Order: sequence, then C-alpha cells, then structure tokens
Amino acid sequence: MIRVKDLRISFDGKTIIDGIDLYVPEGGLLVLMGKNGSGKSVILKALSGLIDYNGTIEINGIDIQELYKDRYDIASETAKRLRIAYVFQKGGLFDSMNVFDNVAFGLRRMRVDEGSIENMVVGSLARVGLKGNEQKLISELSGGMQKRVGLARALCFNPNIIFFDDPTAGLDPILSDSISDLMLEIKNSLKTTSILATHDNRAAHKVADSIALIYKGKIVYSGDVSGFYSKTDTYARQFIEGEIEGPIDIF
Repeated sequence: MIRVKDLRISFDGKTIIDGIDLYVPEGGLLVLMGKNGSGKSVILKALSGLIDYNGTIEINGIDIQELYKDRYDIASETAKRLRIAYVFQKGGLFDSMNVFDNVAFGLRRMRVDEGSIENMVVGSLARVGLKGNEQKLISELSGGMQKRVGLARALCFNPNIIFFDDPTAGLDPILSDSISDLMLEIKNSLKTTSILATHDNRAAHKVADSIALIYKGKIVYSGDVSGFYSKTDTYARQFIEGEIEGPIDIF
C-alpha cells in the first residue's frame, strides 16, 4: 500500500508538486500521467527517497523518512522487508559493465552471496526474455533489450513495490506493447504494488488500475482507468486526444 498526503516539492523556489494526495492499494497499479515536465518522475524520486519533499509518504504503513534516513543503506532490514525496486526511464545501466554485472549490481550492494546472485540474475534475465545475453555489453543491445535489462535488475529483488519511470519512452509501438505485457506479468505474478509514470496512452490503458493526471503541480483527474478513457472529463479528453483547445495549456 502506498499513501501520499499533501506532497509538496520545490526546486530553487519553483513549485513543482503543489499539495497532491495519492493512494495505491496493495496489488494495485497507479499510472501518473501528464505532459513533459509535469512532475511525474519527480514524484517517483520522492517516493524512492532520492529527493527532499514536504508532506507525508507511507509505504506499507512505514513513513519513508524513516525508511530512507540512510539513503545508501539498501541492506537495512527495513529496506529488505519492503523490497522496493525502481525502473529508470533510460535503464540506468552502466556502459562499462556487461549485462550480468548490471543486473547483479544491487544484489551485491545488499551483500548477497555470489552463488545466490548467479541464480537470481540468470532467472531474472530469463523472465524478461534475455537468457543467454549475460556477457554482452550494454552497447551491444537494442533500446528494447536495454529496457528489459532494467526490468530484470528490478526483478532480482523479488520486489513487492515497483516504481516504473516511463519504461516505454523511445520505443516503437510493438516494443512498447511488449514492455506493457511484462509490467502486467510482473504485477500479476509477484502481486506487486506499482506506480508507472508515463504519457504513453496505449501503455496506460493496458496496465492501469487507476490514473492520476497532473497539471501545474496538481492532480486534475483521479479515478479508474475506464473513467479516464471515457473522455467525460475535459482534462482527460484533451490529454488523450492531444487537442490544442482545452483547460491544459500547451506551453
């Protein structure tokens, strides 16, 4: 379960997120939508303890201020119990490492023994369709394969919370759909609670249980996926149709 209350985030005196509330029930998948620069990724970074914020964020009843008091101790007992994974927009992969070492990176920081790491890495890569690519360099992979490596790295933790930062960005519709299928498979098989930040309408429609549309730092639509795509809400309709006229300023 994820609960956010009165979240406020500013950079250099500029308000990015202006007092939003969010709730994701256990096993749910919330999609954050909004145009570029609306603050979707900023919210995920706050949830992950990567940036400072005002307000309250609780994950499975634990205030993340307590969880992330040492942001770099991912081997803490609380971190291990919550098992939070973050899938970066551009993969967040290390060019100097091969696929195996990229996927194993977090496990090694958690001081998992090497024997277990090998089984976990190979299993995770098989799950995303990349078995046999362990020794390849990141530069040898297509964009879609790199996205899958990022997903495999997240799966290694057997997470119960996953934050997806626009994992279909830059992919063609077929590859985007395959990543959406993977997100659904992960959600259903691992029973994860997830938040996906994206402006990919096709992906959102396929995977979302609920949608929050962000504009000027506030939530202007919050509800289930069918309500959003019914287009009865003026903000939702403009965003879905990509219309110039409407309540959302295009600049």
